Amino acid sequence: MSIIIILIALVLGLAALILCTVKFKIHPFFSLIIASLIFGIVSGMKFDVILETFATGLGNTIAGIGIVIVIGTITGELLEKSGAAESMAQTILRITGPKHAALGLAITGYFVSIPVFCDSAFVLLAPIAKRLSRDTKVSMTTMAVSLAMGLHATHMLVPPTPGPLAVSGILNANLGMVIALGALVSIPVTLVGYFIAEKAGKKYYYLPEDIEDTMVDNQNLPSSLMSFAPIVVPIVLMVVQTISSMANNGAGNMFISIINIIGQPVVALMIGLLLALITYFKVHPGDYQVWSFDGAFGDAMKTAGQIALIVGAGGAFGAILQQSPLNDILVNAFAGINIGILAPFVIGAIFRTAIGSGTVAMVTAASMLVQVLEPLGMASPMGRVVAMLACAAGGFMVFHGNDDFFWIVTSTSGMEPETAYKTMPIGSIAQSFTALAMVFVLYIILL
Repeated sequence: MSIIIILIALVLGLAALILCTVKFKIHPFFSLIIASLIFGIVSGMKFDVILETFATGLGNTIAGIGIVIVIGTITGELLEKSGAAESMAQTILRITGPKHAALGLAITGYFVSIPVFCDSAFVLLAPIAKRLSRDTKVSMTTMAVSLAMGLHATHMLVPPTPGPLAVSGILNANLGMVIALGALVSIPVTLVGYFIAEKAGKKYYYLPEDIEDTMVDNQNLPSSLMSFAPIVVPIVLMVVQTISSMANNGAGNMFISIINIIGQPVVALMIGLLLALITYFKVHPGDYQVWSFDGAFGDAMKTAGQIALIVGAGGAFGAILQQSPLNDILVNAFAGINIGILAPFVIGAIFRTAIGSGTVAMVTAASMLVQVLEPLGMASPMGRVVAMLACAAGGFMVFHGNDDFFWIVTSTSGMEPETAYKTMPIGSIAQSFTALAMVFVLYIILL
């Protein structure tokens, strides 16, 4: 298959996706189907292979994140209707002030995404972002992009998130140093994402439309403790489970076994949902219709189903890109590249932009880099850490419609796809170059 044809197919597929969602306002689910078909057909894939790959990618993505979306959406609905989201928003505003509420969200995302997968975290934290936007009249674009970029920063740079953890293993980099330096690099990366969010919010202003004015007056709002518990408890459980898994020394211990069960994302989030339900009943005692088809559960399920399908279609598009010869073409094109610290950055950036998966981009860059660490002068223990961070820096770019997290942010926040395309890719590019600049500084200082 000609390289030119594959590249033409990629351009046409991405162009179709952007035109369908931005210009013609076609629902993202069908826009992703159209883009997948165009790329697959033009690249020479058999039609039955396209359909099978799309269905498999859709199923795998929904299997991985679907139940999390459902539980998170129901929890968010309960937090909204009980007034807990309002209580949390007021607490955050007391700490940050209205002017810095979005920065508070970015910092929250920075910490939460270290142990919690960014998809789950955004679904869980979206109700707070919406309520903060409504209360402060700050654009939801600012809140959503700020939270997403905060989550994105540590998701790419700090283990135990799968991407940086896998790259650390491939390059045999010291995990402790990767965590420490990754967390350090993530600080300016988060801040530049917040800065982009602030600028974007002024240009693309909107307030969330899918939340009602709280039906509970301020005097009857749940306490801060009850309001935050459905979010904080699952996060704590997942953090403890992550630490336990990394320590890997509790085999046979019943307590550790229980932690490993209740710390699984689905179980932890279900516990959060039960806590949110308790809070709801404290405010609305006797409302036993809440879990019915016509109650809060039913309303949330309608929203969750649409989000899950959009995210699943995004994963399916990514699966078709990975199934095609595109992956091999990119690997061959960059085999033997020798441009110093820019090598892993460029490889990661190309793969993230083309394939849509930050993890695939980082792992591919690391797999190609591991053979040339010695000539690049990065074979030392500290050099391997710097090389890992360089792979991650490239993996930030470009965050757009072939990534399922893009659609999580867009759908859950109520952002128009047109606005998402004009904001989040720019934020990810800024984060990528900021991370690269930090890696160069570390390279000069440490090597």
